[in-house]
Amino acid sequence: MSEQNEITLKLNNMEQFFAEPAADPFDPDSRYWSGIDEVTHYLRLIPHELKKPTRLRVQMPPTAVTADTQPTLKAALDRYCAAQIIENQQVINELRVGSYRETISAIVIVVVLILFTILLVNVIPELEQVSGALAGFVGIAVWVIFWDPIYNYVYAWRPNRLDIKVYENLQKAELMVEGS
Repeated sequence: MSEQNEITLKLNNMEQFFAEPAADPFDPDSRYWSGIDEVTHYLRLIPHELKKPTRLRVQMPPTAVTADTQPTLKAALDRYCAAQIIENQQVINELRVGSYRETISAIVIVVVLILFTILLVNVIPELEQVSGALAGFVGIAVWVIFWDPIYNYVYAWRPNRLDIKVYENLQKAELMVEGS
């Protein structure tokens, strides 16, 4: 295993790192993803490797590389990553707040459903014969009602957390710009 992740991007100019390309399927050198999308997609595929530092090698034509290309690109990458980290953290916070609200609503709905079922069985004695089926229905309904809040608490935030780790890794990445 290598000590670090190494990613090489071949771009025509610095703008291709962030700009969405106008892909041309008739041009064999056409890009379909921006450079940052290509890098983040790669890093998302190796989440267990994100603790390792990343070396990001950007190759461009020699005419596109100047003395300030590397520091300019690194500063832009750091700003972009910082903004993406903030955005993903906000999404996680929104999920948590939404899940809390959904849980409160689910509890109220479940309590009303159970009370209504108990009342229904007491008011209509014939329903006592099908109380097992009624209990099964209520159990499934409770499961369905709580599914989304539980899913949001346990899983929904995980892609955003992974993105935060990806962007933190990229902020710490060693950036090398080469004219080739």
